[in-house]
Amino acid sequence: MLPGLAQTNISGKAGLIYTPAARYTEDGNVEIGGHFFPRDYGFGTDNRNPGRVIYMNLTVLPRFDININMLQLFSTDEKPVKQGLGDRQLDFRYLILKEKAKQPSLAVIMSTPTSISPTLLTHALVATKNVKITEIINAEISAGYGSPYHIYRKGSTLENYGLFANMVFEKKNKYRRHKHYLEGPFGGVSLQFRKKYGLMLEYDSKNINAGVYATVLKNWIVQAAVLNAEQITFGTSYNFSLLKLPKRIMKLHEKQN
Repeated sequence: MLPGLAQTNISGKAGLIYTPAARYTEDGNVEIGGHFFPRDYGFGTDNRNPGRVIYMNLTVLPRFDININMLQLFSTDEKPVKQGLGDRQLDFRYLILKEKAKQPSLAVIMSTPTSISPTLLTHALVATKNVKITEIINAEISAGYGSPYHIYRKGSTLENYGLFANMVFEKKNKYRRHKHYLEGPFGGVSLQFRKKYGLMLEYDSKNINAGVYATVLKNWIVQAAVLNAEQITFGTSYNFSLLKLPKRIMKLHEKQN
């Protein structure tokens, strides 16, 4: 199993259900996947549509991740959706501190300010500590704080202006369609059994969510959760390394040498 191979949060970052974690991942680690969210637990108050977030996460340098995600709403008879690919977003995560015996890991997560729909933007600081409970059970505990401010492009897709034009720094409560995702304190715990299965419980600064996840086919993760004891979310991801050759190629290389 690759270091850091575990569940991801709603936007594809290392984490629990809706919350991120300061989990360490190796150089070249790639994670591709998607998560479904129900209509009442999306990110904008101007819609009641269910949707999904499709993402790719890449660890490009030691402790430094780049996350690309796309939020898409599903059209319904009551609420038809007239948008293109969806809201695209680029996030960066830097692991300030790596976990040690008596020290939690610490990471800062920042979204680029180029989005015109800031509802899923993440500006947060989070710490994570692993605790060995038994030989087969491990607990991963995370706690963090999401900024009440955000930076984004204030405008419309119908307007023609530069990528870095019209940027504003303001409180989230001034954006009338914001559901205040990760605004304030958040945290959670994941109980991992035999490094393959897990239970999750979190507070995402608004709701209490609980879920499960499992590793299948070595590098494939599936997970599901109940949001605030009301609606269900689920997702899946596949994890691999760009820097590690497949075993068959490695064995062939060893024979040749």
